[in-house]
Amino acid sequence: MKAWWLVAALSVANLVPAFAADTPAAQTDRGAWWIRDVTVIPVDSDDVLAHRDVLVRDGRVAAMSEHGKDRPARDATVIDGNGKFLIPGLVDAHVHIATEGALRDSKNPVRSGLDPGPDHVYDRRVLLSFLKAGVTGAANLGGGARSDEDLLSLRDEIAAGRILGPRLYVAKRINGPRAEVASPRPAQVPVSTPAAPTTAADGIAAVRAARERRYDLIKPYQFLNRQTYQAIVEETRRQGMVSSGHLPELGCGVCADRAFAFAHRLDNIAHSEELGRYGRESNLAPRDIDALADLVAANKIGVTPTLITLKQIVHMYVQREVPATPGDWGALVDPVTRLDWAPAGNNYLSARFRNQDGADTFSAGYDFSRLLTRELWKRGVALTVGTDAPMPGLAFGVSVHQEMLELREVGLSPLEVLRAATVNAHRLFDRKGGNGAVRVGERADLVLLDADPLADIRNVARIHGVFVQGRWLPAARIDALLAQSDEAMRELARAIETRQAEAKAEADRTAPTP
Repeated sequence: MKAWWLVAALSVANLVPAFAADTPAAQTDRGAWWIRDVTVIPVDSDDVLAHRDVLVRDGRVAAMSEHGKDRPARDATVIDGNGKFLIPGLVDAHVHIATEGALRDSKNPVRSGLDPGPDHVYDRRVLLSFLKAGVTGAANLGGGARSDEDLLSLRDEIAAGRILGPRLYVAKRINGPRAEVASPRPAQVPVSTPAAPTTAADGIAAVRAARERRYDLIKPYQFLNRQTYQAIVEETRRQGMVSSGHLPELGCGVCADRAFAFAHRLDNIAHSEELGRYGRESNLAPRDIDALADLVAANKIGVTPTLITLKQIVHMYVQREVPATPGDWGALVDPVTRLDWAPAGNNYLSARFRNQDGADTFSAGYDFSRLLTRELWKRGVALTVGTDAPMPGLAFGVSVHQEMLELREVGLSPLEVLRAATVNAHRLFDRKGGNGAVRVGERADLVLLDADPLADIRNVARIHGVFVQGRWLPAARIDALLAQSDEAMRELARAIETRQAEAKAEADRTAPTP
């Protein structure tokens, strides 16, 4: 699901200096901090370390000791951790961060041609939304070419400390033309290219090009024939890259079958819905839950269930409305995304979507995926937390909390949910960057909570502050930074309204006379 991110040309130039003045380079957030008398939940074990003093220095957990055993470092700012809980930063393992670059990919006349303005004012707002929710890492699983280019640039800007945001892992989506796996197969199928491969050679070329461009992982998509899918998965592994994507399409002459898909396995399946699609071979028979879970576990494949995505789709199908975002998070959803969520632009609210074959099984598919996720967990499959945001009703950041609740409701303990949202994602996407736990020597991408998440997983929303990129950001500071782009969003809303009015006037002018 894509949203299109932009900022209106008029007035934004006047807004940017105030916003840019509060960029990381202009602040003194860097340094050393002594978190005094905090409860540490490392997450990589069952340990709960009460009454600890933790030193954070140069973006790392530099020291940890029993409270009062050591004196605070002289150069460290003291943060009172009494009654608070320190956990690893959360990771959204499946998101689509549409950036200002997506504007240049848009064919929608309401969006096309609007100037996003200088200094990434909109991108900064999106990225800060993640931090507000304690999300310090995000895996972007595919976008348009120009959006990807912007994300690769933003990834490097964040890593260099020039923009505040979560650590980004950018996937290259590789997909073939839908006609290639259609049944019946059309007489003509587009010629194979690395951009839309239908041959093993072009699939391999696509992976190598992604590696050369410094993508972090590969997302094989479902409209790939057998040979091309196999070539992409195997070349990804040869290149030392991670694969997280869709299972190949079934049911055509050049399609994979279930045995083939698991013989040429992904590192991670990006939705439990993908397994549910294979479950439709048996009409979602309960026995197939065990069969699919066994295949995943036996092949040591991870899964990002994205149950909240299916829950949203079922809600829109049944209730014919977009679910509300939690709390006051709706105020952070930008006007363009609201446009995509509105009935006129929302595919999930359309008659075409409701009338498609199999629509009457959406609710059953959600139930199947929930039970399947539970069986995957019982078999020890590495689960990660992903959202597919910004699909309708799912805002960046807070949707991670919603998916964590989904996993809690299928049986995971609060600690297991925290592992899915933290260390499991690090092991998948960032194997050389440490394990993501709160341990001495590990990166200090951390969240300080005002309440115990092990008592109630909903307490992950009670954020006191976030450590990211070697900086300490109290919750109030993040809110203040977000507020600096509010006027830009209002200008954006006015620009969209003007474009919509112009489009309506033109449609009325050219409409045939009755």
